[in-house]
This record gives sequence, C-alpha cells and structure tokens, in this order.
Amino acid sequence: MDSGWLSDCYVRHLPLGPYPPNDPRFMTRTTFYVPLLSRVFQGRLGLAIAPLALLCAALLGPVAMAAVDNVGLGSGAVGALTINAANTSINTYTRVTAAVPAGQSFVTVASTTGFSVGNLVMVHQTTGLAAPASGSQTPINLVGGPVGRWEFARIASLTATRLNFTQPLTVAFGATGTQAIRVPEYTSVTVNAAGSIVAAPWDGATGGVVAFLSQGAVNNAGAIHADGRGFRGAFAWNGDGDGCTALDEQWPGGASKGE
Repeated sequence: MDSGWLSDCYVRHLPLGPYPPNDPRFMTRTTFYVPLLSRVFQGRLGLAIAPLALLCAALLGPVAMAAVDNVGLGSGAVGALTINAANTSINTYTRVTAAVPAGQSFVTVASTTGFSVGNLVMVHQTTGLAAPASGSQTPINLVGGPVGRWEFARIASLTATRLNFTQPLTVAFGATGTQAIRVPEYTSVTVNAAGSIVAAPWDGATGGVVAFLSQGAVNNAGAIHADGRGFRGAFAWNGDGDGCTALDEQWPGGASKGE
C-alpha cells in the first residue's frame, strides 16, 4: 500500500476549487482543481481559458523551482497544438533511478529517450511514503512530506541515463517513486470535441501526470484529464468461498489492496 492523494488535476493559476482536505477518507480519483503557484492570470471558464499552464497529476504536493521562476507560460518552442483524437498523451516519462539531494543539477534516469536539450522537465516524486501496517486505521499525515513534491528544470545536456539541468534543484527527491516528465511548451492549444489530452496511466514507476504550458489560448471543447490514471486501485472480492476468515488477511485470503 502506498498512500497519497489520488486527486488527478491541478490548474497552475486559476483558483477554481474545491480543495482536497487533509483526510485519507477523501483519497479518491475525483478530479480537484488546485492553484499551484501564486501568479494569477485572468481567465474565463468555458470552451476557452487563456492563457494558462495546466498540470494534471496523480498527487498533490509542494512546488519548488530551480532558481528564480523564469518559466512563466513557457517558451512556446513546440508551436501551436491541435488535438482531434481521443486519449492523446503529450508527455514523455522516465524513472529517476537515484536519490537527488537538494542543490544537485542533474537526475539519473532509466532512459532519456524522447528528451532533448532545451526541454522543460518536471521532476515529480510520485510515491515514497512508508506503508502503514496492514489493517492499520491510523490516519496518514501527508503534510510536509515529500510525496507529490515537484520542480521545474530545463535540460542543458544529456546522456543515455542522465539529464543535466541549467540550474540546480532546490529540494531533495527520493530514489524510489520519483519520475522526470518532459513538459511541452506551446503557443496555443486547441482540443476539439472528439479529442482529449490524457496522462499515461501510472504503471508503478511513471505516468499519472499530464502537464503542459501555453503562452496563448487553451480552447478545450473536448477533455484534458488524468482521471483514473493515478495509483492503481484494488478489486473487490466478497462472497462465499473467498477463504477470508479475519478482518485483515494477506491475498488470497483477503482481497488485494490498491496503492
């Protein structure tokens, strides 16, 4: 069992609400919209929100920046994006394979395929809480912990298994449960009615996050979401013959637990 917020979507600068309470009872895959940075741009809900930077993720956590925020709404290097197809993934993910101390200007990763010099990267600690004892009813305190922590950095150079950044990271990330995500930077984004931008499903090491920046309008007539693509859930097993004889049993005596 790996515990954390299973809320799925964050909007960087529009204070939309509702906010997830600090209570494990509310750990669901319901989408929450949460302002991540204090910079606020005027926008309008509806088919167009402009301009914005959208972050959809599996977990909620503190944000940090490698040096002064010079990212803003991104460089627009990718140009305009138009999405017509459903379930389109726009991010690239790789597992971070070694602990990252604060002040380090690189991450060691499983692969740098799909990453290039100049790319904006989100380093995101997706898991890493110590699992409570099986069957424990003790509340899990997520305040101040590393899970959900993320930071932007830009690639200066890379090798097959290392991303070197232009500035050092300001916070530490764990060797287990951290991923690096390429964040595309657009001039504008249009999602047509049949289209959707989604996160790659969390596979235990990477995924569960969709993130991009747009300098101009984001016209969304379809969907942008990470719904159901965060931590993997359990499955129900109830009935005669399931072999369950106590309140807390290991599989196959009891049902398997989700993350």
